[in-house]
This record gives sequence, C-alpha cells and structure tokens, in this order.
Amino acid sequence: MTNMTMTEPMVEQKKEIKIDVIDRQILNLLIANARDSTRTIVKKLGGLGIEMSERGVGKRIERLEKLGIIHGYTTMVDLIQVNMPILRLITVKFTSPKDFVARLDEMKQYLSDAPYCDFSARTNGNIDWIELKFFNNHEQAQQEEDLYRAWFGDIMEDYRSFDLNIHKMGWQLFDEEDFNRFIQSTCKKEGTDVIPNSVKKKSKTQ
Repeated sequence: MTNMTMTEPMVEQKKEIKIDVIDRQILNLLIANARDSTRTIVKKLGGLGIEMSERGVGKRIERLEKLGIIHGYTTMVDLIQVNMPILRLITVKFTSPKDFVARLDEMKQYLSDAPYCDFSARTNGNIDWIELKFFNNHEQAQQEEDLYRAWFGDIMEDYRSFDLNIHKMGWQLFDEEDFNRFIQSTCKKEGTDVIPNSVKKKSKTQ
C-alpha cells in the first residue's frame, strides 16, 4: 500500500479503452450508415472476411455505447436537396482588447446557438479561429457575414471567408497499420519509392 501525504493529491488515472479490428469495422459501418441493422452489419462484415452473429454484433455495439465511444447517431443529408448548398469556411485572426476573454465567450455562444454554424475551433499558427457555416444562398451568407463582423469585429484583426465546393465529406476510423498500408499501396500505384519513416523503421525491426 502506498502512503500519501496531504501535499500529494491522488491523481485519477483514466483506464485505457481498447478497441479491436472488429470494433473498428463496426464503427466504420455505423459512421457510413447509422441506420444499418445488426443483420446488415453482419452481412457487410462477412464481405470483409469477419464472421459474426447478430447477437455478437449487438453486444459489441452495446459495449461501445456504454464505454462512451459511441456518443449518438446522426443522419447525413444531400445539402442541395435540403436547400443548404452554400458551404463557407471562415478564418479569423484575433486582436487582444482588455475584454477579449469575455468577448470571445460571447462569440463562442453565438456560434453555438447559430443553426448555420456546423463547426468552430481555436487553432494554432497564423490564424486563431476557423468555422464552417452552411447557408441557403449567397445573399444569406453575405448578410450573416456583415452582421457577424459588426458584432465581433472588435476582437478580429483579420477575417477571411471562402466558399467551398465539396469534394468529400465524411471520415472513417483507421490505425497506424491502415495508414501505412494505404500510403504504401498509393506509392506503388504512383510508381514512387517514398515510404514513411515509421514504415521503414518497422520493417527493419521485424
């Protein structure tokens, strides 16, 4: 038993949550289509060479939910068909007025409440803040931009906006082996010998 003094507070250590290849594949299938039934997931896993029962898949999904790895389920829609075709990327560089912290909190609250703001984040580097906003049309996007800059221009040194033409929207889980496998196959396809250092190191140790 370890003795502790009053000056040595107990630090709660988070348990490392491990997911295996099957968990990862199930999560990727749910990310692609959250409405897939366990039966559908079993069939798709079978196509990947993973044989499982519906009960086994259901138990794994339930475990992932209990662990908090799955936070919820969402729906992807065709933005043009729901009349939200304008995707605008915003970048901001801040100034530092005396009330900066309070004003930044007000800006964050505005973005959290705004139905057209899909993503916002603090960044490091030449810019301090990025946002993604969706609009019904260019006029609407311009009106919001004018108001936004008027409301929070006192903390903005530089503001830039870019309309995006979406090529891909979506993502999937991958690990280091998946990454290296993709890079190697692409290098082979492109006829190049460029291989990541991590792959070279692993091949030497094996």
